[in-house]
Amino acid sequence: MVCTITFRGVDSRFFHFSYLTARDTESEEEKVPMNKIQIKEFDAFLNEVDTLHRKREIDRKDILKLLLENEEKFGEEVEFIWRLAQAYGDAVQNSSNTEEKKRWANIGKNVAEKAFQMAPTNGYCQLWYAVLCGHISELEGLQNKVHYAFLFQKHLMKAAELIPEEPFVHYLKGRYCYSVAKLSWIEKKMAATIFESPPTSTIEEALINFLKAEEIKPGFSKMNYVFMAKCYRDLGQKSDALKYCDCALMLPNVNVEDKQAQLDLENVVHSLKNK
Repeated sequence: MVCTITFRGVDSRFFHFSYLTARDTESEEEKVPMNKIQIKEFDAFLNEVDTLHRKREIDRKDILKLLLENEEKFGEEVEFIWRLAQAYGDAVQNSSNTEEKKRWANIGKNVAEKAFQMAPTNGYCQLWYAVLCGHISELEGLQNKVHYAFLFQKHLMKAAELIPEEPFVHYLKGRYCYSVAKLSWIEKKMAATIFESPPTSTIEEALINFLKAEEIKPGFSKMNYVFMAKCYRDLGQKSDALKYCDCALMLPNVNVEDKQAQLDLENVVHSLKNK
């Protein structure tokens, strides 16, 4: 089924943040500009949110709570809105309740859609709309699953054009390429009926993206190492696959994605030992 194109384990803790506030975006609607004191306060708030996101151990729901507490004050600023969408994405990722996941994914998708419509050239607005569509694709029935998988791919590629320095973008591109490369013949035929052109990719292309994420930010994520190991395994390069398994083992399990990566890693190691 084409739904295999969608992804799990989306985690934003490794983002590099280089932001312009909404007052600097070209597509901003007319509104009362901030004064100097408000600008300073807003920039300090963004810095606080971004600092919290860089901490691996923090409860991601605390960041969502912080943003919601300040929504009345900053809620019309693009740089606030996409961070709010990001926080909803984190909430989806870290919840184990399906109905709760659906609720947060749909709220987050609407928030992210507002952000990218306000600032279509802001790569993080495009990225987080893609991510929330990916979450919805995981959680919906087949018809919506395919529709949101298409939106995920479309907006992820736009984000890649706008923020090529962001490792998370390359990681997600790698996940997309790997998933497409692994589609069966019937899954590819089904995908061709939905996408503007049939999705095609290779393990080599997936690996290039995972390596790029690692190049931009070494030690980017445990899951990135696991997928690098998977790619090298699939390409028959056992020594390189084991090398990146070792890299993954060196990173601790501190969140949901890390724990899933550890399970995947054990399967990869097992398959390599049996080769």
